[in-house]
Amino acid sequence: MRWRRRTPHRGRLSPLHRTLCQKTGAYRQAYTLDRRVTASVCVFRDPEDGRYVILPPCGVCQERLALWGPDVEVGVPDPEDPTRWLSRRLVEVNPYYWAPHFAGGSWPSTTMHST
Repeated sequence: MRWRRRTPHRGRLSPLHRTLCQKTGAYRQAYTLDRRVTASVCVFRDPEDGRYVILPPCGVCQERLALWGPDVEVGVPDPEDPTRWLSRRLVEVNPYYWAPHFAGGSWPSTTMHST
């Protein structure tokens, strides 16, 4: 994920002022090329200590990944060590996804997402 600085003279980053993830472009390109996204992981370099940590997909990325269904695998941080990741299905990360309400109770198909 890319983050903007909260103030120009402080080194701290704020998740409240973020730009779109770089992965969003890859998702759009996959859609344009009629390719299936099967897995995604977000790796973030912590500016405080330089560690690379795993972040779960943000809401924007979850919404983009939903196009390819509930079985897309996403990386989530290991609770014991955020520098390691665990694989979870999108439906496990977002069990209360809103779209099934409008698709007869099941996950919307790619065609439904596209119309």
